[in-house]
Amino acid sequence: MSGTSGSHHSYFRWAYSKRRGKVANTNHFTATDIDMARQVKGVKDVKIKTNDENGLTSKASSTNKKTDIAIKPVSSTKDVEEGQGFTKDDNDMTARVATISSDVADTLFKGDAIGKTIYIDGMGFTVKGIHDEFMTPNLVQVPTKTVKRYLPTLTSSLPQLEVTFQESMSKKEVGNAVADKLNKNGSAVGDGTYQYTDLEALMKNINNVFDAITYFVAAVAGISLFIAGIGVMNVMYISVAERTEEIAIRRAFGAKGRDIELQFLTESIILCLIGGVIGLVIGMGIASIVDALTPDYIRSSVTLGSVLLAVGVSSFIGIVFGWIPARAASKKELINIIK
Repeated sequence: MSGTSGSHHSYFRWAYSKRRGKVANTNHFTATDIDMARQVKGVKDVKIKTNDENGLTSKASSTNKKTDIAIKPVSSTKDVEEGQGFTKDDNDMTARVATISSDVADTLFKGDAIGKTIYIDGMGFTVKGIHDEFMTPNLVQVPTKTVKRYLPTLTSSLPQLEVTFQESMSKKEVGNAVADKLNKNGSAVGDGTYQYTDLEALMKNINNVFDAITYFVAAVAGISLFIAGIGVMNVMYISVAERTEEIAIRRAFGAKGRDIELQFLTESIILCLIGGVIGLVIGMGIASIVDALTPDYIRSSVTLGSVLLAVGVSSFIGIVFGWIPARAASKKELINIIK
């Protein structure tokens, strides 16, 4: 959500609705829609906002059928249900290949699309994969460099109506009023619906969800660390009990209580650090697996800060839960051990 002095900006988007196999009209917002939105009380300004990065619009056809499609330029594809998709090498070589949604495959090829040719803006592209795209049923993915070379004239398929509200008015009420008016008389109302998107409220809800997840994970991590610390304490108590003779020998040669305490405390820290390093390696391995299974826009990263945090927490657990056993070892006197 962006804002300026005395006004608020919000966006309206047009939602695709499939009707009897017909793909919606791509001219979602017109000058008539703009004038209609401006007539609503509380609206300060209205304009159409486009972003070619969201997708491109075009006609697609097979040998005997046609349909409207939304084209998404990507460097490579991974999440395909059928076929192999295309790779970064295909993108570098500007190969004329594509992956299509199951809806487009059914419309143009009756589901048998792998290896067939789909014509986009009169240019042939080989179908290398089929993906399931719920939000955009008519989506076709094409290598980014291929789009720039062979389809340079295509325009954005996801325009938005940017509405500026007067600050004194309720954004929600005015936004809903604009949406209602467009849904009654909008230029593409027969093919779908106009929806008001309050980005500020949306981001607030998303942040609340992530905050809740963060608190939950922190609580689980805290409990796990406490249990792990109790385990470390038990191991160190066992170590102290089994090494009574060693403590006696060190005492006999003049070792002081703080020397014994430092020895066992160091061992506790090293034990926890080894566990922390193992956990870090396992976490990096899981992150790599997640990267391989998720889309390109979802990527994990292991930063120096996270590594230092893991080392610091491991050392802290070693000190806190290793101190009591180490203290108990330092209190053992030679005369008591001999008895």
